[in-house]
Amino acid sequence: MAEEVDYEDLTTMRLSEAEVEQMLENGGECIFNWTTKEGYPVGVVVAFVYQDGKIWTTCAERRKRVPALKARPQSGVVINAGGKTASFKGDSIIHTNDDDDFDELKSWFYRRLSRLDKMPDDPYVQSFAKFLDSPHRVIIETEARLVVGFDTAKFHSFTVEAMAAAEAEG
Repeated sequence: MAEEVDYEDLTTMRLSEAEVEQMLENGGECIFNWTTKEGYPVGVVVAFVYQDGKIWTTCAERRKRVPALKARPQSGVVINAGGKTASFKGDSIIHTNDDDDFDELKSWFYRRLSRLDKMPDDPYVQSFAKFLDSPHRVIIETEARLVVGFDTAKFHSFTVEAMAAAEAEG
């Protein structure tokens, strides 16, 4: 008799700490989420950088997420890459040109976000780094507290095994 597979238990699909760390270190795109004043969740795809246990993103100051996050800093970030997904929650802080340390912050952040740190001779990257430095741009700092990390490749294998087991049971 085949061993029964508990298809409801997905704990073996979790990402390891190393897998989560690799996703964060690679940077790229994420879905950044916040809530409206009516309490509805909203999300957009944005580029991010990970540093010092925080996820850093940017946008124009006039985007609706800026006043929303000032009023309700609770936010979520979802990263999906290579069949792996990691969801984070945390409180966001809005940094603006009026902050005393904004020049220092934007200096490293714009270099990393544009990839100028990795491709300093690339004309597009150079232009993009300059383009980011606009007077009404904010930088959003969000704590990176992992909620769940999930590996869809492991899930696919698990699903195939569960279906085979169910078919064998007949």
